[in-house]
Amino acid sequence: MPVPSWLKVRQELGHSPIVEGRIGGAAPLYVERYLYQTLERTVSGNDMTGLITQFGGGRVREGERDHWRSLSLPTQSQLLPGGVPTHWYYAGTVDFAVFYFLDGGSSAMQSLNRLAASHDEPIPFSDQLVGALALQLVNELQKGCLADQGFMEQLAALMLEQSFRVLTTASARGINPRHVHFARLQRVLNHIHEHLAEDLRTATLVRLADVSLAHFRRIFEDAMGMPPHRYILGVRLEQARKLLTLSPMPIAQIAQECGFSSQSHLTASFRATHAVTPAHYRAATGAERQTGN
Repeated sequence: MPVPSWLKVRQELGHSPIVEGRIGGAAPLYVERYLYQTLERTVSGNDMTGLITQFGGGRVREGERDHWRSLSLPTQSQLLPGGVPTHWYYAGTVDFAVFYFLDGGSSAMQSLNRLAASHDEPIPFSDQLVGALALQLVNELQKGCLADQGFMEQLAALMLEQSFRVLTTASARGINPRHVHFARLQRVLNHIHEHLAEDLRTATLVRLADVSLAHFRRIFEDAMGMPPHRYILGVRLEQARKLLTLSPMPIAQIAQECGFSSQSHLTASFRATHAVTPAHYRAATGAERQTGN
């Protein structure tokens, strides 16, 4: 019988988890929570996708010295592709959980699997809701035989759905504008969402904000965490995802409605973000609706 991935990782870490267990339902996971203090560890790639969420402690870097791929702080997470080796450096005590994706699962889990498989290194992200859901899940798991399995299944499904949204949807990342820029940015964001099918040139957005081009780019990225063109692409992809799921509209028409220059432009952008074509995404979500999952 093959050794489960989590046992291999446990051996390479040189530590045992303080909590562990299996979660069933629409998002089947094997969960481990670790709390320890060490210097650095190397973990060879395992054969399944994983999600790591840090709850507290010191900083954690992943990569090699002078070539760090990520820096993790409390409430930060990483989607780990299967088969990708990682090297971790811990600056003090670390408290984190690892969620191993088991076979099957919801569309969100399958989408995260595809997204992870399209990368050859961990994908870091930060979201307070994902961190809170992960912490609530492991705290419930720690109750042992008194843990509410149905509650944990709901937490796991929501955690994966939110993780996918944060990794693929610009609008899911929130807005944090300074109060003096709120009115300017509100006009710009409203215009973007109401005119997706149109040519959203930066010059048009600058006129709406009534500032210089350099100042507009600075305040937009400060508020949204990304440049305007990336935000617009994210909003267009999110609208396309909704139309693919909720409407029978032809993909070519969806591309037009969402402001893509052609169906092939939508397909290339969608595949780059979601690791699947619009047609395959529609087929997968349609099958899930028909089975009632």
